[in-house]
Amino acid sequence: MLVLLYHRVHPRFGVHPELFKEQMFFLRRHLKVVSLKEAENPPPFSALVTFDDGFYDVFHYAYPVLKELSIPAVIFVSPERLLNSQVVRRTPEPSNRSTCEAFRNSFLKGDNSAFLSWGELKEMGDVFSVQSHGLSHRAAVGQGGKPYGGEDDWRVFSLSEEERENLSKGAPLTSILVADPERARKELRSSKELIENRLGTEVNSIAFPWGIYSRELLETAREEGYRFCFTTERGWNRRLSCKVKRLAVGERKDMGWFRTRSLLYSL
Repeated sequence: MLVLLYHRVHPRFGVHPELFKEQMFFLRRHLKVVSLKEAENPPPFSALVTFDDGFYDVFHYAYPVLKELSIPAVIFVSPERLLNSQVVRRTPEPSNRSTCEAFRNSFLKGDNSAFLSWGELKEMGDVFSVQSHGLSHRAAVGQGGKPYGGEDDWRVFSLSEEERENLSKGAPLTSILVADPERARKELRSSKELIENRLGTEVNSIAFPWGIYSRELLETAREEGYRFCFTTERGWNRRLSCKVKRLAVGERKDMGWFRTRSLLYSL
């Protein structure tokens, strides 16, 4: 089974909406696109579409395409990075921020307007299964992830003021869920409870921020009621499991790449 990973669908800051539509038409024609529930025991040549982070452009650009084509999908969100409102917006303006600017505003100003609202998540419930991406999507200084890349690396905004001041380019950064096991348990529990209570749906899956995890975090996730853990490791899956591999789709990938990889990883 092929499991696709998207972050954004946007004319400037993600997969272009026209390209995304072409990709979804291809999936619909050539593969069996399954829901999260169906992915537990998928048929041959199947695909599952997933999104991480919960940007507003998923509602504005991706959701209409998926709904038109009757394609189910999964979105992994961090409740602290959501717009805490029942508002449902209809214009593209909230999406017109780079990923770096969106996270900077969220962490430093408490402005989550570039991300989905609870109302928008509820409206998308006919297409999307909403699952956990942790609670805060915060980084931490430590081994496990990519080194700090400089001013365009938005992870720095999630650190404390003292950590930001002392951070130098190339310093190791990891996920708070790996760096702090006690906090990880609280985040996994709170995220699950918040999503279930606000949307009235079951949360049984988590996508680890940046794909960073440890054996201890996998065990904690299992203990907190998560049956399926989605990674950023590339590969194919027989079915959903405790470590689900995904194929990341970025804005620089053309249809030739998409067609070849989709068919290869769906075998």
